[in-house]
Parts: sequence; C-alpha cells; structure tokens
Amino acid sequence: MKRPEFNDDWFNSNAELPYGVEPSEVKTAIKEFYEFYGDMNQFFLEEGHGRIETILRANNALSDFIGNVATEELAQASDALVINQKPDGFPDLLPSEHREYAEHNFKIHHGGYGIETKCSKSSGGWQAHNNEEAWFIVFRYERGDPEDAIHEMDPIQFTQVLAGNLTEDDWSHSGRSEDSRRTITSSIIASGMDTLRSNPVYEDPNAITGRGEALVRYRKHHAAFDPTFADEHPEYTPQ
Repeated sequence: MKRPEFNDDWFNSNAELPYGVEPSEVKTAIKEFYEFYGDMNQFFLEEGHGRIETILRANNALSDFIGNVATEELAQASDALVINQKPDGFPDLLPSEHREYAEHNFKIHHGGYGIETKCSKSSGGWQAHNNEEAWFIVFRYERGDPEDAIHEMDPIQFTQVLAGNLTEDDWSHSGRSEDSRRTITSSIIASGMDTLRSNPVYEDPNAITGRGEALVRYRKHHAAFDPTFADEHPEYTPQ
C-alpha cells in the first residue's frame, strides 16, 4: 500500500498565519494526518474492509472526513489553537488565549476571532453558508483513481494548504426564494481567491491555478520557497 509523503520543497516556512500559529505547526498537522490516514487504511485493508476512499464514496463525505481530521491535527500541533466545542460553531479553531472564549469553555456559536477551515478537491469556488469575515485555511487534496486496484491506488495527498484573512466583500451570496429548499450558500470570489493563493503554507507547483499576471505572481512566490521549482523554472526567479 502506498503512503502519502510530506514534500519539504512544497513547504513555505514564511507563510503568514494569525494568533501566533506557526507554519511549522501546519507542517506537523499534515504529517500527522498522513500517519493517521496511512495506519487507518493499512488496518482496513488487512481486515478486508477496503480503503477510507472506497468506504466514503461521496466526495463531500470524504472531504468532511479529511477536513475534520486535519483541523483536529492542527489544534493538537498548536498551543495557540483550540477546537470550537460547539458543533457546527464558527469558526472551527479558536485562539487559546481569548479570555471570553475561555469563559465559555470554547463553545462558541459564532465568534469574530479564530480560523475557519475548508477542505476540497476543487481548485476554487469554496463555499460557506454566509459571507464570513475571518481567517481561513483551505486544505486542498487529491485522491487516487478509484478504478485502480485497491492496494495500488495512489493515496490521498494535500496539494495546497492556503491561508488568508477574508472580508465580507470576498464572497458572493446566493439566497433562495420562499418556496426553495436549496441550501443558502456564499462562494469565495476572485478577490478572496487571490488572498488565499498569495499565501500558500504548502503547495504542489502543479496545483497552482490562476490567470495572466496573477498566475505569474503565484509562481514567482512559489519559486521563492521551492528550490526544485526555482531550478526548473528560472523564468520565475529574480535575475
């Protein structure tokens, strides 16, 4: 069985994070997720249960699982963060030194301080239920081909971990009519995507997306921390 491996070239030790959270703690969270995921799948395969990717067939169920575990691992890795103890509370991760949060045992329905996490296979268009103003960390991942033999399938791997402080103007809100049962959603628009893509904590250069000058800027930023990419693409490094 293939296990995911952390790629040090893809790690940006100078990424900006709030509340005293260090990029190295995100690195630890990724590594711990990989260890947990690898051990779990090895057990499932040995017991004949398949893999977590084949058990959780729906993309949203798999994304929820990955996001929940990665969020828990980040809280474990950082003394600056605590998991929000309110189910479906906002944001997911709360600053441990926040006095008012501590007085409520970190059980917060909707707070103005903290980090909300998202997890998706998609390169953009991430959604929430409202136009939220907060720090966000997006865990973007890829999975193996479900048509491959179960023991040979490529593992789940993070391709981007992006962080940014979004405002209400970085969202497009989609309401619904009185007769509709569609879930109300807000989607991150171009300005919010630029904020996130400009501050990768971990990034596979093949996962970089964007257009025109923005794409060039993202690649130049990536070359500043990825020596392999810089060597292979001197056009993105200072002359």
